[in-house]
Order: sequence, then C-alpha cells, then structure tokens
Amino acid sequence: MRGGQCPFRKHFSLSALSSKAMSVKTIFITSFNPFISRNILETDTLKSLSAEKNLRIVIFVPEYKKDYFSEKFGRGNILIEGIKDFAVSKQDIFFRYITSSLINSRTLLFHQREKLARDRNYFHYLLSRFFAVFMSQSKFFKRVVRLLDFLTIKKEYFSDYLEKYCPKLLFSTDIFHNLDTHFLAEAKNRHVPTVSMIRSWDNVTNKGIFRVKPDNLIVHNEIIKSQAIKHEDMKEQNIFVSGLPQFDHYFKGFQPSLREVFFKKIGLDHSKKTILFAPHGKRFHNTDWHILEIIKNKLDKNLQFIVRFPPNDTVEFNSFVPDHRFFIKKTGFPFPAREFKDNEVTFKDTLSLAEELYHSDLVINYGSTISIDAAVFNKPVILIAFDGWEKLPYEKSVRRFLEYNHVNLLIQTGFFLVAKNEEELLNLVGRYLKKPIVNEAARNKLMNEQVWKVDGLSGERISGYIKSLIFD
Repeated sequence: MRGGQCPFRKHFSLSALSSKAMSVKTIFITSFNPFISRNILETDTLKSLSAEKNLRIVIFVPEYKKDYFSEKFGRGNILIEGIKDFAVSKQDIFFRYITSSLINSRTLLFHQREKLARDRNYFHYLLSRFFAVFMSQSKFFKRVVRLLDFLTIKKEYFSDYLEKYCPKLLFSTDIFHNLDTHFLAEAKNRHVPTVSMIRSWDNVTNKGIFRVKPDNLIVHNEIIKSQAIKHEDMKEQNIFVSGLPQFDHYFKGFQPSLREVFFKKIGLDHSKKTILFAPHGKRFHNTDWHILEIIKNKLDKNLQFIVRFPPNDTVEFNSFVPDHRFFIKKTGFPFPAREFKDNEVTFKDTLSLAEELYHSDLVINYGSTISIDAAVFNKPVILIAFDGWEKLPYEKSVRRFLEYNHVNLLIQTGFFLVAKNEEELLNLVGRYLKKPIVNEAARNKLMNEQVWKVDGLSGERISGYIKSLIFD
C-alpha cells in the first residue's frame, strides 16, 4: 500500500463498486485517550470533517467503549471500531525507557529522581541521566533509536482494518499513547500518510521523543511547535499550529446560567463569594485533604467552595467532611467495569467547568490545565506549593510540580501567585477576595503563549488542515 493507495483484495468485486463509492476517501481517527472526546470528537473538528460528503470517518476506540461511542458519535459517514487492548511488550517497555530519556527536561529529571527514590536502582538512574544529558543532543542517535524501534515493533494489530478500509490518512490524536504508536508504525509500514497531534501542553517535556515520527504534526501553540522542532526532529513546514479546540466553546456560543439559577442547581448560596478548588488527586499525593481542612476551618465562614475532582482520579478525604458550604463535583463518564482513570471527558464536563469558573471568584489549584481555563474567564489563580501540615522531602513534595517545565512557563507569565505555606495561602485568598485585581498584561501573555487563538475556530482549523492533506 503506497502513498495511501490500496489495491483491491480478492474478496472485493471491482464491478460491484460504484464510481461514487470509489470516490469516497477514508480517514482513520484514534480515540484511545479519555480526553480525545472532549478535545477532538466533540469539537468542530469532527463536525466539519463529517460534513464532507466524500469522506468516510472510522474512529478507533477501546473495545469496551464501543457501544458508548457508537451511540454518541456513530452516524452517517462516521463508523466506530472497537479495539481490544494488548499487553505492553518487552519491546515497548525497552523503547519507552530509551525515548523517555532522550529529552533533558526538568520534568523528566524529577521523574527519574522519583523513580530512584522508589526502587533505589542507581544503574537505571545514571543510564537515563546519561541519555538525557549527552545522547539527547544527537539527532543521529535519536534517528537510530527510532529506526531500531520501527524495525522491531509489532505491526500486526491493525492490519485487518488497513486492508478493509484502505485509508487515505491516519489521524493519531495522541502520539504518545501506546496504541497510537503501534497504529502509526503499521500505517507507515504500509505507506499510509500520517498526521499526529500532541494531546497536551506537558507531553513533550513529560514523555520524551516520539517513538514513531509522523509525516505531519498538529500542535496547540508556538511553544509546543518549538519543542517539536528542537526535540522531535520535526521540520517546521510539517507542523501545523491550531490553537486549543476544546477551548472553542468558551469563545463562541457559551451562555452561562443566571447566578441564582446556577447556585440553586448545585445547592449553594448565590450571594456568597465562591472559591473553586481543584485537588491534584491521589495519583500525585495524599495531602489534598489538608488543604480542604485549611480552607474549611481557617477561611471566612461566609465563603463557599466548589471542589472539582480531576476527571480520572480520586481524592483522599481522610478526616475531611464537607459541610453545607461545599459542592463536590466528580467529572467524566464512568465505565463501571474499568478503572476510574479511564472515564471519558465529555462536552458536558466542559460546559460545567465553564459555568463553575464563570461564577467563581477565585481558583486554587496546583498548576494543572485548569489554571489556563481560569485565565480565559479572567479569574485570579493561586497555586499551591506546600504539603499541608506535612514536611515532605522535595522529591515527594508538591513543590516539585511548580518546577516542571510546563508549569514553570505559566509562573513566568506573572499571572499566578504561589502559596508556599498555610499562612501565605490564607493571606493571598484574603487579598484576592477583597480586591480581585487581575494583571491584564500577564494574562495577555499567558493567553498568547498557551491558548494562541481566542477566535473559537481551532477545531475548524484542524479539520481544514486534515482535509488539505486528503484532498489536495
């Protein structure tokens, strides 16, 4: 299969195919990460692509989610295929270890230190540091690693689908996902054109180099574009900057409920000032409940709180018991037979977050993406940089998160204030609520760097770019 062309197999009858059917082109879209529904499928990207009469879209999802996706997205020229997950092989583990070590970022340095603290394996630590400090500078070495990976990776999981549909293009929506990696390798092996997307702002400095380099790449902003050129050996002409499609809903058509209606719906008082707190989640640490106790017991009793759980994690409450001033919001569509970390993030979650931010007076979090969402709504943000009442070593402390490359870029804009202890947190909350001034210059810098475009057209830009790769 060369250049996206697919020869007819014996089980196809050429005479049975109408000229109309032959003119229809097929695109594959992966949706293995639970954020892709929100980021791509529920934006104008899929809407615009599906409006193309001569385009057939096949969306690949985990097998156990097929019914959910079929009901939600399956229609007309959109088909859903369920994929059974496969065990991560020794080959995957080996090359993920190498490729994740071939970027010398502070984020990956902290990951390596955390791993050392857990397993005390100094050989693995020193080897990963050697790759990061020395071998990451060599484009030739990266190319050799990718070549060896490509030659040894299994290329059989998606063969039947490639032969069945003869796709014109594979759109990999999360280039670092293991299933996407295998799909890309198999597509490239059959000379099917590929375009991939870096799903999140932290992925490059957090996950390393691509195991399989796509023909073309879509990124959200110029920062990620520069990272892809520097670290991933992508050529500038093969990178398309789109903006954040999941933010499009914020900039066009968003109509918030009246304040009275919104707060009645969540059981809080519309006349009181409200703080939105986004816990980090149990995967990262177990001191979220300390912060909850502090804001419950140490702040003005006339304040009320929206506590928004991360979509794919739980929060350790320990002895914390929310009272009538707290609204606890769990997000994501759950699959009872699966782990919580695979909840699908939906358009409904996007709208609920928008309303919660719109009606809140202040946002507190640890430097997650919600910091950028808050800036869109011009809300002051405080970042937590202490472990409640515990004194944890730096490798285990939440303080380290603020030195991660992507979070540090946020702090450098000057838009956020950082609370390094309980006293600072209480003082900053009091100051912000008394005089909620937002640094507009810092906010504009943040929006330009991270959001890039605020026109609500990111989804359409992505679909337009994809169509140009297919039809031009």
